[in-house]
Amino acid sequence: MADFSVDLPDDVKKQITLIRKTRKLPLPGEVLVNVGDIVKPDTPVARIAVKPGIPWVVPAARLLGIEPDKLSSAMLKEVGDRVKTKEVFARADQGLYGRKELESPTDGVIEAVSDRSGRVTIREEFGREDPPVTFDVAFQLKCRPEELPQHMLRTVGQEVKKDQMIAKKGEGQAFFTKTALAPVSGVISEINTKTGTVTISRPFKEVVVYAYIEGEVVEIIEDRGCVIETPGIKINGIFGLGRETHGEIKVLVDGPEQVLEADMITEDCKDKIIIGGSFATNEALDKALEVGVKGVVTGTANYFNLTQSLGVKLGIGITGQEDIPITVVLMEGFGHLNMRRSVWETLAALEGMTASMNGATQIRAGAIRPEIIVPFFGYTGELAEPTFYDVDLRQGMPVRIVSEPYFGVVGEVAEIVKEPVMIETEAKVPVVKVKLENGDKVVVPRANVEMI
Repeated sequence: MADFSVDLPDDVKKQITLIRKTRKLPLPGEVLVNVGDIVKPDTPVARIAVKPGIPWVVPAARLLGIEPDKLSSAMLKEVGDRVKTKEVFARADQGLYGRKELESPTDGVIEAVSDRSGRVTIREEFGREDPPVTFDVAFQLKCRPEELPQHMLRTVGQEVKKDQMIAKKGEGQAFFTKTALAPVSGVISEINTKTGTVTISRPFKEVVVYAYIEGEVVEIIEDRGCVIETPGIKINGIFGLGRETHGEIKVLVDGPEQVLEADMITEDCKDKIIIGGSFATNEALDKALEVGVKGVVTGTANYFNLTQSLGVKLGIGITGQEDIPITVVLMEGFGHLNMRRSVWETLAALEGMTASMNGATQIRAGAIRPEIIVPFFGYTGELAEPTFYDVDLRQGMPVRIVSEPYFGVVGEVAEIVKEPVMIETEAKVPVVKVKLENGDKVVVPRANVEMI
């Protein structure tokens, strides 16, 4: 529980609001907590008893002959429902041409239904009891066992789907071509050049969702997870990368204009979330990795520094799943800008407290911003009202755009459009006109602007 004997400045206390976090499995599983339970960041709250297997992506709208945005209304199953092979999961009337139905290609769970792409994703499941399957590929190809590797289309460690071609002999006429198909879905674990057999394993790996923040479980989501509630301070950045983590806040600079240098990061920063100022150098990021820092929060960094120091290739859609042992949050984006003084002073006032942070960033419609959360579980003082990106906007209010192609650009609200407008994704959403610093006016979804 947080130490409330710390004398926080009044302007920091006024930022304490009620934070609710939904912690949810991607597929149905087992919930490990009950309403009223007190959890820590590393408390397991839900798990999947089987490893989600290989995804089967079905172009359902095209096969049904309907528009993508009509797919949901044609579904007979919902996301999370289990289906069997050959079970009908979608149906559409074709007018004079009768009715069209789609059958599942595998046993699995409906994982996603997209009215944008018109596709349905069915995730096959592997259980603990599923044994490896070994079959004689050399016999099917009519080749010697030692020749098998030269005919394989898939290698050890690669995933394969049931009935997928994994080996082929011959390039001439079809009559002389021999093929071998996978009898089950799984991962190729062995290609035996002595026996001519191939083994496909049915991998099992437990998937666990943790609480992420300290708080109280206030709601259970059946078979999926829970909702955790706590008073706390939440600060959003502009860009981040790296997974969920938590640690003690340690401030390394004297102000928001100071550069985070490598020599500031010492061995006592291990497992800490360190706070910089205006910019993090390449050497500082290298040193943070070397020391074992859990998280870095700074104003800005250089794009190439991040990719070079952390060894990652940054995607243009969403970050947060990078396989790196550190999480980085940039409060102002790329370039060389000072961290906003109000943000830096808040973080400095919270030094020594435990924070949870997540680098996940999505810069397209439905923006997701990286976050730092400091729970004040047990706090009994007055709570501030939570703020949202799409409410309380007023003409003339300074805002920052958090979606492409104007990601990170600052401007002011020129007009709040009352009626929803159709955007590029063909969805109708509330929008706002923003006057940029260069005088241009652009139309942006209200969910993709933040108040400064």
